[in-house]
Amino acid sequence: MAIYTCHDMIRDCRAGNHAGWSYLVTYYLPVLRTLLHQYYAGRAGDEQLIERVLLKLKSPQLPLYAANPSTEREWVCLLRQELLRIVELDKASDAASIPIDLETLTQALEPFTIIDRQFIWLETMGYKAESTALMMNLDTSSVTRARERAEEALRQHMDHWRRGLLLENGLALSLLAETSRGANCLPARAYLDTIDGRITWSHKKDYEFHLRQCWHCVDAFCRIREVDFALRGVKPLAEAEARPYHKLLGVPEPKKGLLQALFAR
Repeated sequence: MAIYTCHDMIRDCRAGNHAGWSYLVTYYLPVLRTLLHQYYAGRAGDEQLIERVLLKLKSPQLPLYAANPSTEREWVCLLRQELLRIVELDKASDAASIPIDLETLTQALEPFTIIDRQFIWLETMGYKAESTALMMNLDTSSVTRARERAEEALRQHMDHWRRGLLLENGLALSLLAETSRGANCLPARAYLDTIDGRITWSHKKDYEFHLRQCWHCVDAFCRIREVDFALRGVKPLAEAEARPYHKLLGVPEPKKGLLQALFAR
């Protein structure tokens, strides 16, 4: 019996087939809920919002379904971006009262290591030190120290400053990083190889040299880390829980086999 995969789902969603929407709900609605809780904790239990998100995702024309990712994690990164876009259209987040731009961040964090930069960028994504340490398989104290040093560095480079500005500027910094992609930016495979321990020493040096100069790639790396972490902790929806969402998307109930029909009488 053939195994149905994320790539099969993308193909079926692109074609508007029910099997794709069914798989999307069962396997990726739990991921969407995890991300909603991370970025919009106050709205994570809003069933009407979840339904609106699913209905907007049921569009074969979305770039999400035109993608040809080499791994599931790459595709979930695209799903994450689509989720944030949909929710921001539904109700935009408040703008930071004291903005930070990438130039200021670059100047303030110039001496920081690549690992430190990821600690700091994950703070802009709302991850506490404990979660960041788990995500990166490092100790919490290292995360905390790097973030405290970053606060002080920013204070010295800004006319107006207060604690918590990195988190407050998270969405704006993410948008700035996303649009700063250059011709030499790293492919997703570079981040996956690093996370999975397949990276060679020569590639590691090249990647780190680039990451020191490119917030776009730091952001992309942290997104890959985020979805890798999220996928570890979620389980597919049980059939009974998934059924109302299948119905919402017009997925017909599976036909009962002969034995099921007999026992149902």
